[in-house]
Amino acid sequence: MSEAANPEIDRMKAAARALVPVLVARADEIETARQLPNDLARDLASQGFYRMWVQKTLGGLELPLVPTLSVLESLGEGDPSVAWCIAIGITSSLSLTAIPEAAAKEVFAAPETIFAGVYAPTGRADVSEGGFRVNGQWTFGSGTRNADWVLGGCRFFDEGQPISDERGVPRTNMVLVRQREIEMIDNWDVLGLRGTGSSDFRMTDVRVSEDFVPGWLPSTRPPGSLYRIPNLTLLAVGFGAIALGLGRAMLGEFSQLAATKIGAMAVDLIAKRGDVQSGLARAEVKLRSARSHYYEMAEAIYAAAESGKVTLDHRADLRLANCHAVDTAAEVAATVFRLAGGSSIYRGSRIERLFRDVNVITQHVQVRSENYAVIGSQLLGVPRGVAIL
Repeated sequence: MSEAANPEIDRMKAAARALVPVLVARADEIETARQLPNDLARDLASQGFYRMWVQKTLGGLELPLVPTLSVLESLGEGDPSVAWCIAIGITSSLSLTAIPEAAAKEVFAAPETIFAGVYAPTGRADVSEGGFRVNGQWTFGSGTRNADWVLGGCRFFDEGQPISDERGVPRTNMVLVRQREIEMIDNWDVLGLRGTGSSDFRMTDVRVSEDFVPGWLPSTRPPGSLYRIPNLTLLAVGFGAIALGLGRAMLGEFSQLAATKIGAMAVDLIAKRGDVQSGLARAEVKLRSARSHYYEMAEAIYAAAESGKVTLDHRADLRLANCHAVDTAAEVAATVFRLAGGSSIYRGSRIERLFRDVNVITQHVQVRSENYAVIGSQLLGVPRGVAIL
């Protein structure tokens, strides 16, 4: 079925747009709870947001890349923490493509299943009877408090020695466990994206079958175009969409404020000030330009996936657009924060909250400034550190 003929695309886009005012209204609750309220997470799951990238053969929606990013952008306009948890959830669900079909069906036994996970291999998995014994602690466990299944990256050992792949490189894979197997650590007290519930979590002597170690056993990836794009690329790309939605929310909030606020020692609305008009126009064109480039590169890599030829250049181009989208959203947020004056500094101001959120997004390893040097090395034909792409 082509993208144009897929009714689920329109349904999910409409559902995301309809949620924007709902999420805005619940923002204080989400921030105070430092996680998604469980009723909200379950509602998101029942509407299909967490299964957007689950393959159709398992009951998922298997949406194409660009419509999914549009959904994340809308959710990001409503509440970036919600959009973040969905982005982490759908990329975590890609683990189902790399485990045996029987195990995948066990994991995705219900369409309301919620996934979460951490790629970083900070855990340790030792060979044990029937599989592995897993221990470790993971940081930034976004969405894990609401999840049914959780992934954690591990290094693998047999009798104390690292297990290597056919190239002689020590193996790292994620393990997939039920949420009840992990211990949550309540340490998520941060500047922004507070509603993501990105606490540390721990596993202690958790037994995991090799069937639940994505990529451990030989497997055939599903035929869909989405699954021809590397998982790390898919993990990173959602952050740009969230940031673009956040940037749009900032401009919307400021436009409303400017239409009603009279500045200190002034007699007229700030909307009538030349510096405000100029600043807003510059922020608007920056956001529109970054958004256009972002979606152009997303469409290009998906077209390449449809032809079966996703190259490192495609991945570098998309990563560049993604980093630029995040940086531009942060610039837009800074402009709005400054133009809004004292109104923007109070707790409870949506401008203040979004300003904090976007500056936390910029700190993620997948969009930090050092990515530009990696991308530049690829553009110059002297690739360095391109594994992160």
